[in-house]
Amino acid sequence: SYQSESLLSHSNYLFAHFCSFFCYLQASMACVAPAEDHTYFAKKEHLFPCLEEDTGIPTEQFLSACQGLADFVGFMGAAFSPVKSDIAGNVTKVRTRWLKDPIGQDTLQKLIDSDLKENGGKLGIATEGLLWLKRGLEFMLLMLINMVRDFRTDKAKTESLVSVINAAYEGSLKRHHNFISKQVFKVVIHAAPYRKTILKAVAEGREGMDEICIGHIEEHLDNFKVNVKTLVDYYVAKGLDTPFPEKQ
Repeated sequence: SYQSESLLSHSNYLFAHFCSFFCYLQASMACVAPAEDHTYFAKKEHLFPCLEEDTGIPTEQFLSACQGLADFVGFMGAAFSPVKSDIAGNVTKVRTRWLKDPIGQDTLQKLIDSDLKENGGKLGIATEGLLWLKRGLEFMLLMLINMVRDFRTDKAKTESLVSVINAAYEGSLKRHHNFISKQVFKVVIHAAPYRKTILKAVAEGREGMDEICIGHIEEHLDNFKVNVKTLVDYYVAKGLDTPFPEKQ
């Protein structure tokens, strides 16, 4: 009967969607958010995309994670507002370009190629913004790596983040800055907050969450590292930036 056919059709529809959802879960197993979704770096909108081989960096999720990092810098105090503004401003430049063609620029690689083509092979507003965003991400990545390392090795003696931030700056942004920018950043570095202040902010104001917060930052770093390396390599391959000089 018509009713029986309708019910069978509806059942097949639900079954097909169930199968699709099950396959999606299986494919996503290697790219899950931290288990306890109650710290800043456990929120899905702050996580960098899990990259599949040869698929590019998903633009929308990447920009969401970058905005999350910009807001995280806000936890570090007023002295770091120029850093926050710089990251957020470059996110806006790239997002503006992406919104012109979200489907055609669904990966950063496509966005870069499109912007270069439109500007005769030279950096446009979006690709220059992404260049400086990439450099800012290299700094933030090193800072978080160093902070986690010091917490794990000797947390009693490494409460101050001055050396952590200074080492991150030396290993990333410093080579791109002129004399004035270096002097400004020197002042910023010495206004660094204590690690406990940062971790309390990551815990969204709760006490006694240091271990959980560090664990979530560690999990966050896995995809963060891969995204940054992929973007750095693409800019170097395109001749748009130079690799960090190896130590002699």
